[in-house]
Amino acid sequence: MISFKFFLFEEQNADNTNEQLSHLDHPYQMHVLYGKSGAESAVRDLKSTHEYFKTGNSNSINTSRKVDGGVSVILKNHPTFGFSVSTKSAFNVNPKINYTEEDVDKNHGHAPGLAAALKHVLKHGKNLVKPGHTVQGDLLYTNETKHGDNEVSVTPNRIEYKHKGEPKKFGIALHTEYENNAAKSGVSPSSLQDTKNIFVADTDFTPKPHHYDEKHQKLTEKHLAAAENIVKNHPEHFDISKDHKEHLLTYMNSLRSEAGPIAAPTHAGYIEHLKKISEKRQNSVKTEKAKQQKASAFNEIIKEVNENKPKFKSIFDFHDHLNKVTESLGSTLEKNKASNFTTHIDNVPSTDEGIVVSNKKTRNIRFKLVPNRIASALKYNPRFKR
Repeated sequence: MISFKFFLFEEQNADNTNEQLSHLDHPYQMHVLYGKSGAESAVRDLKSTHEYFKTGNSNSINTSRKVDGGVSVILKNHPTFGFSVSTKSAFNVNPKINYTEEDVDKNHGHAPGLAAALKHVLKHGKNLVKPGHTVQGDLLYTNETKHGDNEVSVTPNRIEYKHKGEPKKFGIALHTEYENNAAKSGVSPSSLQDTKNIFVADTDFTPKPHHYDEKHQKLTEKHLAAAENIVKNHPEHFDISKDHKEHLLTYMNSLRSEAGPIAAPTHAGYIEHLKKISEKRQNSVKTEKAKQQKASAFNEIIKEVNENKPKFKSIFDFHDHLNKVTESLGSTLEKNKASNFTTHIDNVPSTDEGIVVSNKKTRNIRFKLVPNRIASALKYNPRFKR
């Protein structure tokens, strides 16, 4: 069997663990995920993003449009083995790579809808990618679309996308190119060839200074300055967050309301959150001994939080400031629209999902900026309500 790492980059070290595109972080999560270094990185890159949006020029930051697509697919035109289509399962220990419809049936036959989509892309996408190139994107549609009045309408996840004209063979939002054993933000035109039969969503997001009004600029500067002061004055407060990563992230996510706004995290709120999880974990086991073990473990966590109240205050205040910065920067989506599609949520015009910020030199992705209204719409997707 040819491994996916060999399939992608025969000459590279297969032990490299940073070669695939993973989940994108929000900037207000980075201090929880990575401690002090994450906090410093978030502030630095947000300041660069702010200047880019304000002036339209940047030597360090690139931005692109984030599209709320369906399944993520990897399209590879190998000069020797030919064209293949894969999901992220291509990165498994036992990779699932599909050169033929038989491969799709073997690897994904348990999911008929996914298998049908992969076969469709395998059939019609072979001329999209030039030999020797690998790209990744989110499917918008294959052949199941609503259309009429010279318009195509699809809702792959939560946001509805509409584009003019008849349906193409399939629609896709390409966002990543694999180069030198690494995922790089954006897809260069030189990696693509025949796109006339495929709808390729516009993921360009070039900031226009007039889209970033003075009100939002001042809000960004105010909250960035406050966040930066917290890191400078209390750098030792942040590394404790990594030990609480799981619970802090679920707590902060729980603060997002269905209407859009997100409440500021607090020490008291976090303690209450931990108590609820403790109760839930205790109820998940049957014996009294097991219940006591669960309770004891959470009592230790709560004790640590109470003993380090100033540290957690810094963590919560930092989160709140960066959430407000995200909202200010994300406001530019209201005016900076894609060139070849429009977006709606529940039949009401909306913005795109967000903005992806990457390093201009390395093309490594830094984080995503998702407005609160969109983040809430994604979290409370009626498709997943029980």
